Amino acid sequence: MSSNGNDRAHLVHEARKTIKRMRAMARLLRRETGEREFAHVNSWLRQAGKRLAGARDAEVRIATLAELRARHPEELGGEPFERLLARLEQDRASAQGPDPVLAVLADIAEMRRDLLRWNLLDHDPEALRVGLRSIYRDGRRRYRRVKRSRARDPERMHDWRKRVKSLYYALDMLGGKQTAATAKLTKRADRLGEVLGGEHDLWMLASFVEDDSRLDRPMRERLLELIERRRKRLRKRALKLGARLYARKPSRFATRAGKALAR
Repeated sequence: MSSNGNDRAHLVHEARKTIKRMRAMARLLRRETGEREFAHVNSWLRQAGKRLAGARDAEVRIATLAELRARHPEELGGEPFERLLARLEQDRASAQGPDPVLAVLADIAEMRRDLLRWNLLDHDPEALRVGLRSIYRDGRRRYRRVKRSRARDPERMHDWRKRVKSLYYALDMLGGKQTAATAKLTKRADRLGEVLGGEHDLWMLASFVEDDSRLDRPMRERLLELIERRRKRLRKRALKLGARLYARKPSRFATRAGKALAR
């Protein structure tokens, strides 16, 4: 990838990360700001994320395929594989044309200035604890749905991942990494988010492979088999991490975390 391509991918990554942090802050302060402002901000941030989705998805498919190939170098090679990689790179090049990345970055900067009044230090610790409990409760509910479906529903997995990332960013913004009592929780949420993200990226690649009629059948079947094998391992790991992260009841979690973060 060219230097410009690397720079652009980094910009998209940082923009999406900022959007996730801001959405987590909105959820954290939802009770104080009120439903109307929360709905407005959350909707705007969701739309900003969608504007970056095409650029991000094209990049992720290539990165995910490269990682899969590194795990199975002898099985993923030859002309069919190179043709698939070339098509993915063409998609990425198309996404690098006139796009909203810089416009979204400008909009994010404006929104951040507008939300300076949301400084977490200026808010009642009890209100922050209530917001943290709500984020944790939502993630716990989604974990249970995923567990009931045995982690076989991609939409439920993705929905759970979003709530896990919200919990991680909320804890991080509140200083979770700097407090001994919450450092493990913050790290666990971060790790679970990464595992769920990897599983989702593999699902995206599988969807592309399934829809690509130009890929010869043996290569398609082998790719899908390797992808599903890896996804299965990640789903199993996610459920184990989820069981640890969501072992407490929301009220108990919020009380423990709130006391630790208030010190």
